[in-house]
Amino acid sequence: MSDTPATSITLLKAVSSGAENVRWTEFAQRYDALMRGFLRSHYPTVEADDVIQNVLLSLTKALPGYNYTPDEKGHFHNFLLGVVRHKAVDAVRRNASESEMRRGFAAERIRQDLPTEEAKWREDLMHAALDQMMADTSIAPRNREIFRHVALLGEPPERVASDFGVSRGNVDVIKNRMVGRLQGLVSAMIDNG
Repeated sequence: MSDTPATSITLLKAVSSGAENVRWTEFAQRYDALMRGFLRSHYPTVEADDVIQNVLLSLTKALPGYNYTPDEKGHFHNFLLGVVRHKAVDAVRRNASESEMRRGFAAERIRQDLPTEEAKWREDLMHAALDQMMADTSIAPRNREIFRHVALLGEPPERVASDFGVSRGNVDVIKNRMVGRLQGLVSAMIDNG
């Protein structure tokens, strides 16, 4: 890859020291074009910013144990693009699961034997509230992702806690707050509707 940035061993060592290292900004800038180019060419339907954020989060956990030995393990950019590929596949699966969840709302409407118009209204209301909440930039992106994994994708809270580097109790607190927020949005929409 001609546009692949040169690997800086000192930069890798610096960011391996922890997520709070100030050189993460430099790291993100150095590899941003490579990651975006890869996503554009291989996964054009995923939201690049979300994938890159998840890549950087994963790297904060993986790099402390990463030993840069290009003769044995290959070049760093190959390792990095492997992480990008993994997170992009996760995003594709997540998008498919959300579509499945939306179809599940429609199936639930039929099971409840609600009048079609009322059931459609409830379904549309829930979709609108969920979309609004997941797009709300006042909610930390990490909290939105934790909610998405636990509540929407049905992943085990223990696994989500491990993946995001938080305690199981924090996962439950975040999920409960987000559910409360979603209920508040639905109530507000009903009041305004």
